[in-house]
Amino acid sequence: MHINPDHFLQTENGRIIDAELNRLAWQRAHLALSEALLATPKPSRLYLLIGAQGAGKSTWAKSMLLIEPSAVIFDAILVQRCERESLIQIAKKHELDVVAIFFTTSLEDCLARNQLRPDDEMVPEKAIRNVFKALQPPRLSEGFSEILAVDAQTSADAYAPKD
Repeated sequence: MHINPDHFLQTENGRIIDAELNRLAWQRAHLALSEALLATPKPSRLYLLIGAQGAGKSTWAKSMLLIEPSAVIFDAILVQRCERESLIQIAKKHELDVVAIFFTTSLEDCLARNQLRPDDEMVPEKAIRNVFKALQPPRLSEGFSEILAVDAQTSADAYAPKD
């Protein structure tokens, strides 16, 4: 399952973003995660995708689900450790390993990819730059069982779990 708060901002007229809708989208994404973990066969993993807009997170998620269909993937910038904490706690309650996928795509590549998005999905350049400034790299001490670094050129199958 691929969970992204942005999916809850989609309307018939495209993606609509404001502070209240964004807050509700995050609530819905957390609820979707809890529901997905209840329904996910064990053993499985929760992948938390961490990185700027345009880093390749959603593309990676789609590829990974072809490789590991039972995985649950939470796809958001998750820049700050405090943003990841509640997601890790939810997974731990369900006794799942949590893998951080840390996107190290360059700022220039993120900005270039952002320009290729549909108008309603384009992120202001300032927001992408702010994410780069605020980014706290993941640490095992947060509760991750593993941290994998990925850049825009890396394919998901290079990081498929080896069982």
